[in-house]
Amino acid sequence: MKKGKLKSLDNNFYNKIIITKFKTKCFKFITFLASAKFIAIICIIMLIFIKNKTFLLITFLNILNLWLLVGILKNLVKRERPKVKRLVEEKGYSYPSGHTTTALIFYGLLVFFILFMPNVKIEIKFILTFLTFSVIALVGYSRIYLGVHYLSDIIGAFLIGASYLLIYTFFTFNLLNII
Repeated sequence: MKKGKLKSLDNNFYNKIIITKFKTKCFKFITFLASAKFIAIICIIMLIFIKNKTFLLITFLNILNLWLLVGILKNLVKRERPKVKRLVEEKGYSYPSGHTTTALIFYGLLVFFILFMPNVKIEIKFILTFLTFSVIALVGYSRIYLGVHYLSDIIGAFLIGASYLLIYTFFTFNLLNII
């Protein structure tokens, strides 16, 4: 896609957003669900309550890999953040969205674990999977709404995150004979 068309797509999408105080509060909370601080809290809770060390190792390696991947990509691309009304301040580069990539890779891995949980009804798996994917999608949208990412940053983050997650889970699960 040409740079002008991409910029037009990004701007047109952002210009359709209607900002309200209530939505801003909601999207600040949603974006927090993919922050490094929140993920670290979840990991500490997992360390305390989850006895399966394989699950913990897979999860922690996944998180370290994803933060390394995002850091490398941001520094390779060096895309400036949007010049729009920002409802939160962020440092660093825009592409790909770190929060969106984190949401997809972290919560996406949880979906894999949910799908392979024994003795859980398919209906419960479906509901948990739907809710998890809803959080991932909402985190992506929240980053645009809050004015810190372009639509194309989010699309890129989804593509990068999904590609990484499929490769990571394929090799990890096959290596450990989980599937």
